[in-house]
Amino acid sequence: MASLLWFAHFLSFLLFHLRFQAGSSLPFSFNSSSAAMPCQHDQSLALVQFMKTFSIRSNASSWDFLYPKPYPKTESWKEGTDCCLWDGVTCEIETGNVIGLNLSSSLLYGTIHSNNSLFLLPHLQKLDLSNNDFNQSQIVPQFGQFLNLRYLNLNHSVFEGQIPLEISYLPALVSLDLSKNPYLILETFIFNELVQNLTQLQQLDLSEINMSLVGSSSLMNLSSSLTSLKLSECQLQGKFPDISHLSKLVLLDLSYNNFSGEIPSSLENFKQLDTLYLDNNNLNGQIPSLLGSLKELSSLDLSYNNFNGEIPSSFENLKQLDSLYLYKNNLSGQIPSLLGSLKELSSLDLSYNNFNGEIPSSFENLTQLYYLDLSCNNFNGEIPSSFENLKQLYYLDLEDNNLNGQIPSSLGRLKKLSSLYLSYNNFNGEIPSSFENLKQLHSLYLYKNNLSGQIPVRT
Repeated sequence: MASLLWFAHFLSFLLFHLRFQAGSSLPFSFNSSSAAMPCQHDQSLALVQFMKTFSIRSNASSWDFLYPKPYPKTESWKEGTDCCLWDGVTCEIETGNVIGLNLSSSLLYGTIHSNNSLFLLPHLQKLDLSNNDFNQSQIVPQFGQFLNLRYLNLNHSVFEGQIPLEISYLPALVSLDLSKNPYLILETFIFNELVQNLTQLQQLDLSEINMSLVGSSSLMNLSSSLTSLKLSECQLQGKFPDISHLSKLVLLDLSYNNFSGEIPSSLENFKQLDTLYLDNNNLNGQIPSLLGSLKELSSLDLSYNNFNGEIPSSFENLKQLDSLYLYKNNLSGQIPSLLGSLKELSSLDLSYNNFNGEIPSSFENLTQLYYLDLSCNNFNGEIPSSFENLKQLYYLDLEDNNLNGQIPSSLGRLKKLSSLYLSYNNFNGEIPSSFENLKQLHSLYLYKNNLSGQIPVRT
């Protein structure tokens, strides 16, 4: 019996340490866990005082696909108990120092003043206050006191005003996320100090921050250690920046700005790039064939620009591509059949261009496709009967083309279809009776065609 009890204690000890190590290795992964040393009294008191500066409001945190379901983490904080056991708090095992605080989506409402007891936690390495409501307060300079801080996330937390220079005083920062605070302003001098001092930075997200005063040339000074750069909707403008030194990038998002010119050839060096979002800018010229050399790409969005010409044949090399968005450009010519070789594609949008010719029969190979939009082009011919192979398809839009012939009955075998748009074409004949099999169909648009006969009734 004694040996069994010893083994049970040993197993519990082992599982605890594995759980702690696994949690501490992930960015913004905070685990409340028991520590060998209890929480330091002064830090426990600081947390209690911090908690008391906020109220809990049900509308202080959003709940959508970007954030987990909010709940008041601080309600588990009981004065006089070990704070290392509190929800959202992580302690260092050997010392009991608070090194992690994750209060993301905690329904917190209030203001963080310069004398807030939060700044009495000097050992913090990870701080996540995202998705709360800090009542349009400013990010105070005292955030620059956390010299051990490696991860700082203030995403979507209703801050406003100037981002303080002191944020650049955090030399250990690996990840900085100030995004989704549209009333924050980042001036050129502060931005230059950030990129000059934060040399260890790997992840930077400033999306939806006002950077209208920052010239695109300032991006040349970003740390070459960056693997993720998100500057979406920052009011940036000018020529596409020279960021050729950021060859370690896995994710690049410069969407919803006002960049002009062509995509530079230096992007060819980004061999590790998985995600590239350049949509909603004023980029022009042809889509460069060099993008076809980025073989790790899984998501590419070039929509809402002024690209012309054809889809490069080099795209057939993008075998990992999961989503491709090229809509709202001036692209023309026929869709190359090579797109049918991109078997990992799940989402394809080529709408609002000037493509012509027939829809390639090679699309029958895109068996993972669940979203296909070819609307507002000049396609002719019939819908390929081979579309019946697209068993995962739930959205199909072929509106406003020059398609003709009968609507193939094979579409009735796409049982996951939820939306089907075939209006503004030249289809004739009857609506296929097989449509009665589309039990998931919620939207069906067939107007402005030459259809006749009876409408099949779905039972």
